[in-house]
Amino acid sequence: MPRRAAPADVADIVALYHSVWHETQSSFMPAEEIARRTIPFFVERITGLLQTTLVEERSGSIAGFSSWSGHLLGQIFVAPAFRGSNLATDLMAASERAMALEGVTQAELHCVVGNRRARHFYERMGWRHEGESLEKVAGPGGDVDVLFWCMRKSLR
Repeated sequence: MPRRAAPADVADIVALYHSVWHETQSSFMPAEEIARRTIPFFVERITGLLQTTLVEERSGSIAGFSSWSGHLLGQIFVAPAFRGSNLATDLMAASERAMALEGVTQAELHCVVGNRRARHFYERMGWRHEGESLEKVAGPGGDVDVLFWCMRKSLR
């Protein structure tokens, strides 16, 4: 059962986030953005999102987490050993409930174009693809645009 993250969880969340982001996202990003995604980068990000972060534990360790800001579900990451175990499904459902309790009626997430495994999961969970958006990331000589699928879901 997912629970709200606590300050004591930050190091474990960051370790998971760093590892899984590099595994699942780096093939879609420029080398400069990959280099920017260091442990301190993830510490800063999770520290800022801690109040809206859920964690799921298995055998006393954090096996997955999700975070959001307002209506945007920005992170949902699961350790490789727990993929296919319904952990992601439980975590997504808990995130959607928590967001709805905060007053979010229309949730959004951005999935990097090409990450078909993630998009398929979101669609199975009832999220709809509603176009594409460009997001700035670090690239050669400055910021560059990376294309994301914009996914939305009504939380009513």
